[in-house]
Amino acid sequence: MSTTTSSEESTKEKLGKAIGRIASGVYIVTTYGDGGKDGMLTTWLVQSAFDPPMLSLAVKKERPILAHLQKGAAFSVNVLSKKNMDVFKNFAKPFTEGLDRFEGLSIDSGIKSGPVFKDCVAFMSCQVHDKVEAGDHYVVVAEITSGGLLASEEEPMVHFRKNGFQY
Repeated sequence: MSTTTSSEESTKEKLGKAIGRIASGVYIVTTYGDGGKDGMLTTWLVQSAFDPPMLSLAVKKERPILAHLQKGAAFSVNVLSKKNMDVFKNFAKPFTEGLDRFEGLSIDSGIKSGPVFKDCVAFMSCQVHDKVEAGDHYVVVAEITSGGLLASEEEPMVHFRKNGFQY
């Protein structure tokens, strides 16, 4: 039996709509591990320091990629544009065992931190500095060790959610 009142539901619904208006970029985080590639779509990533340059990334606790995001581990961040819908669609699919999200996509495997999509706007190589529990997610704090622009004329993709309580 639910003890939530309609007033509380209305307040949560209003809050969810407000939180959903927080603009986010769209990124693919990639790693190498266990003899293969791994990656995930994320919008919860933000620069968090200038010196050294750092970023913070929120990852849901159940995500398999967390096993590769331990202190000292390397990963890449791929910044997507609207022209990267093929990459976006491959990584927006629900997780299923054996799915190769990289299939058919043009990647540069020479970046040691993780695969980089050749036609993304920019990439950053990162090294995990710390991981902090935050509710149903972990916040991974990482130093940006290198990177570059790949399609500087493209505008990064921006995402808004309809509800701040779900992806």
